[in-house]
Amino acid sequence: MNFDLPSDLVTYLADLDAFIDREIRPLQARNDNERFFDHRREHARTNWDAGGLPREEWEELLAEATRLADKAGFWRFSLPTEYGGTNDGSGKGSNLWMAVIREHLASKGLGLFNDLQNEHSVVGNFPDLVMLLNYGTPQQKKELIHGRLEGR
Repeated sequence: MNFDLPSDLVTYLADLDAFIDREIRPLQARNDNERFFDHRREHARTNWDAGGLPREEWEELLAEATRLADKAGFWRFSLPTEYGGTNDGSGKGSNLWMAVIREHLASKGLGLFNDLQNEHSVVGNFPDLVMLLNYGTPQQKKELIHGRLEGR
């Protein structure tokens, strides 16, 4: 049995790493955003005066990283092409690819590119959309899928 990764997946990982180094790491390094990822992270991320909800600046940072990843074509990777993803049934965008990508990102440690504590990632994980795609009514798909992707 051959356990080698497909060459196009290896290329994708290299492209993803280049994007992270070029766009995401500099964003994380700006304006003391490192506080969201080091020993100060719990306090930096949490607005205790608002009942423990996330701080606005934390949510804004995640949204900016997501916007950059979406613009670069990474965030919607696993979604069907009709929603801006690459999953066309050929294998790219499949669960196998996502498993390899998620493991690759997790092996890099905590960062703005991938945070397993809150499921933020520059390569989006969309279990809610998968459920809607498979089991949602046409109205639910129209309202909820597009709303989720547009941040509503």
